[in-house]
Amino acid sequence: MEVDFLLINPWIYDFSAYDFWLKPYGLLLLGGKLRKLGYSIYYLDLLDPFHQELPKKPKRRDFGTGHFYKEVIPKPIYFKDVPRKFYRYGLPFFIFKKIISHLKFKAIFLTCTMTYWYPGLFVILDYMTQNYPEIPIYIGGIYVKLCFEHLKYEIEKLYKDFPIHIFKSDAEEFLETIRVKFLPSGVPYLNDYPLFDMQTFIPYVIIMTSYGCPFNCPYCASKKLYPQFKKKNPKEVFEEILFWHKNYGVIDFAFYDDALLFNFDSHLALILEKILSYGLNLRFHTPNAIHARFITKDVAKLLKKAGFKTIRIGLERVENRFDNKVSIEEFLQAVAYLKSAGFKEKELGAYLLYGIPGENFEEVKRSLLFLEKYKIPPHLAEFSPIPGTPFFEIAKQYSRYPLEEDPIFHNNTVFPALKKPNWEEIEKLKALARKIRHSICN
Repeated sequence: MEVDFLLINPWIYDFSAYDFWLKPYGLLLLGGKLRKLGYSIYYLDLLDPFHQELPKKPKRRDFGTGHFYKEVIPKPIYFKDVPRKFYRYGLPFFIFKKIISHLKFKAIFLTCTMTYWYPGLFVILDYMTQNYPEIPIYIGGIYVKLCFEHLKYEIEKLYKDFPIHIFKSDAEEFLETIRVKFLPSGVPYLNDYPLFDMQTFIPYVIIMTSYGCPFNCPYCASKKLYPQFKKKNPKEVFEEILFWHKNYGVIDFAFYDDALLFNFDSHLALILEKILSYGLNLRFHTPNAIHARFITKDVAKLLKKAGFKTIRIGLERVENRFDNKVSIEEFLQAVAYLKSAGFKEKELGAYLLYGIPGENFEEVKRSLLFLEKYKIPPHLAEFSPIPGTPFFEIAKQYSRYPLEEDPIFHNNTVFPALKKPNWEEIEKLKALARKIRHSICN
């Protein structure tokens, strides 16, 4: 099979990885824009949990989520104190080589999401430079934007004789570069939507109604990735949702917005009202969390009516809060509005951020018990230091790892902001969170 471009979503090398509506949205979006220009694409998702040749089918759960196929691999020596197994998530290497052997392509496009997932990217670079040394490779993604100097250094050290290009510019500027270098072999596609239809199966579709966030939390990368908060046209967002539902039968949609409810009446409300006017029976999910401050009685009612099934609220901390995006009173009022609108406890959840510099596990425990008291399922979110944020600078002072030297140490599973993690206490907190969720949701 001969195509213009090969797009690859790399393996994940990590202690844990779960398909909680996890897709390389930027790569899929870029592929959609390239296809609209007439370029032929082959999308290779190395995390594909539905590939027919997997030795064992991963378990799948509600609303399109589920496990990835995984294989145990040696744990990096610098993580020897972490009492967890280490895995490569995704297709076995023999399947990757088999697929690649049947393809011809003019260029390769790679991405990398989490900064500490770059080992999967470099495994692909090793293989491609050895077997396709003349083919240009273009690398983008969140890792590139947050750790550009690290990637640049590694490329110059390991692959300086190969045509590898790093791009952290916006999509339009990058597309112009590609148009100058390559002529499309086909005709323009009917739209520029992300390449969800090029997956083996479409369990769900990711939707973004806006880019960036009006807030500036000290631990978040949103401002680094999207300096300006920009909203998409509500009519265009609705048309995209309708396209996937009408043509591919997609029911589950996960919003990746960082501020989904911001300016609700003039934005998301218009999208949801349009969905209701068409009588669409869809299910919506908010893995990135929504702001409790923007949940009013009317907002809660419309979310319920439109089909929201997974509501995650960003609480982060109960005591000693380090942002002002929501107060405890606002949080509890928001939950009350959601429950009054008909949401069940199992459809709700609050994120608690822990593992921050100078963490007090007793405080985290009290936060879990606070959520239990108000029957709100807790979801613990391990802190990961993100370059360029105020918390990254603080974490450097506490960490047992050289955070600036290598993004591998940003991995939230290793609790990188703690000098000496108490793994027993950490497991107790996780067990308590699971116990509370189970008692509330069952």
